[in-house]
Amino acid sequence: MASPTYDSEFVDELIDDLEAYLQRATDLTTFAESQVEERVRLTRLVSQLTADREQLLLRIGMLERHPVVRLARVPRRLWRAVRRNRRK
Repeated sequence: MASPTYDSEFVDELIDDLEAYLQRATDLTTFAESQVEERVRLTRLVSQLTADREQLLLRIGMLERHPVVRLARVPRRLWRAVRRNRRK
């Protein structure tokens, strides 16, 4: 009895299909990894910007309480008061 033989063309096509599938899976994995890395990078940037914003808000708050800045705003406040009184 002869041993069964396989259709080499069919097997070669299956191997080619499997290799193509594995290549697509590798490409998708590489793309997904790059997307994750980009998201991590953007998250870090947003965190840094948030921290910078908080520092700037603290500095602005400190400046607004400074006597020189408060005195610099007096003429503007007086002008507003004069304009409000004219309307009445």
